[in-house]
Amino acid sequence: MVSEGGKKKIIIFGLGFFGKKLIEKLSKNWEIIGVDINETVISELSGEFENVEFLHGDASSILTWKKIEPTSIGYIISTIKDTDVSLEVCRIAREVFNLDSSIIVLLFEEERAEDFGNFEATIIKPAEIITNAVVSKIEKNYTVATNIGLGKGEIIEVNILARSHLVDRKLKYLKPTRWRIAAIYRDGELIIPTGNEKIKVGDKVVIIGDPKVLENLVNILIKGIPQFPLQFGSDMATIYAPKFKKTLEEAAYFKKHTKAHKLQIYPYRNYDVRKDFEFIKETVDNFEIKNSIGDYLQLFRLKEDIGVVIIPFVKEPLLKWFKLKAIFEEATKPFLISRGSFPYKSIVVSFNCSEPAFILEMGIELSRLMKLPVEVVYGVMPEELRGVEEEEEIKERNEIISDFEHIYKTGIKYSVLEGNPVKETLKYMKDKKDVLLLTAYDKKEKISMFSPNVPFYIAKNVKSSVLCFPLEEMTYE
Repeated sequence: MVSEGGKKKIIIFGLGFFGKKLIEKLSKNWEIIGVDINETVISELSGEFENVEFLHGDASSILTWKKIEPTSIGYIISTIKDTDVSLEVCRIAREVFNLDSSIIVLLFEEERAEDFGNFEATIIKPAEIITNAVVSKIEKNYTVATNIGLGKGEIIEVNILARSHLVDRKLKYLKPTRWRIAAIYRDGELIIPTGNEKIKVGDKVVIIGDPKVLENLVNILIKGIPQFPLQFGSDMATIYAPKFKKTLEEAAYFKKHTKAHKLQIYPYRNYDVRKDFEFIKETVDNFEIKNSIGDYLQLFRLKEDIGVVIIPFVKEPLLKWFKLKAIFEEATKPFLISRGSFPYKSIVVSFNCSEPAFILEMGIELSRLMKLPVEVVYGVMPEELRGVEEEEEIKERNEIISDFEHIYKTGIKYSVLEGNPVKETLKYMKDKKDVLLLTAYDKKEKISMFSPNVPFYIAKNVKSSVLCFPLEEMTYE
């Protein structure tokens, strides 16, 4: 029978520790039927709770189900440790009585979660919940959600500490890749993230995204520890053939001075890498030989956990233009155009992009990992040719430099170059042989021989290696 007021009942199968705790929490507001195969348990609990009817019976028996009038049940909960019995509970509910009631199963054999796929049951794993709770207490600053979403670590809540370098940064300056901030809790209030919102000390921030990326992101948010390229992916990838030995050496150097886990090496056009295996082994400290590819654009289409792609520089002038254009259009993750300008002595950040704060963040993160000085250059048209928009961009970049100097408690060398942005930047970089240049570009901006796409032409013509970041549409409005 449906309870008074039309509210359906909850049936709980298994009245051990978890079953009893559920009754204690739910019985004040719900009518509950508690079922257990142990008659002693039923005897001990009877009369202890209001709104609870106790029934001695086997959860996997249809006779037991007939005693409880299944159509009156809104929620079915199984806390039984025997997975096969819980499966039978689901089968009886769905296939025998055709119930559309919500089913919740406490699963103690976690590897059998897929067995419940046909029954539309919500699976809760007590061991996982307890483990995460203990870890959260130890770590004190983040929690992995297990009872919402997929429960695979794609949702975390982080307590922001003062030492995090993301404090007081506008969200529009963050360029999330495979993650985003879903909510901010501050002083007991929910804040829906917008581009102009800032993360503050003491905030609880809910982040969603790829579990592997979020695991690495925690160290950035809590401790401000540089993690590049883990916020984009765990590994680096490059191609290999004898003519690309210098590229492999730079890829190995770059990997060694970042947090990348390993270098994925893709033989180029079926080259037999066994011929050069000793060279590869001596050059790279952790690598994996993958399947051969015929075009290095394929590196961007792989479904591997890749954070940075290393591209060999193509010297032929016309081919260089078309190849680089294709890379700029195809890229979905950061890529390094290898020109062999390593070991780097400094990092130069180009502010000629739509997201100067983001590219400066990447530059500072790399400078901290590589223990190198970082400087910023910005090419602008002469004052007499600048309009209001250009003046605002200069002002914005000045403010970004000031903000970052405040955050990192250090000065940043910043050079504003008047004249043609591409020519002036190339002139500035002409004598800087052992540097890494960082640039970013808007993927929506067209590239043509007649279009002044500044990041593209700088990356094409500069003599040093260039780390490029493709920028997608803004995440926060």
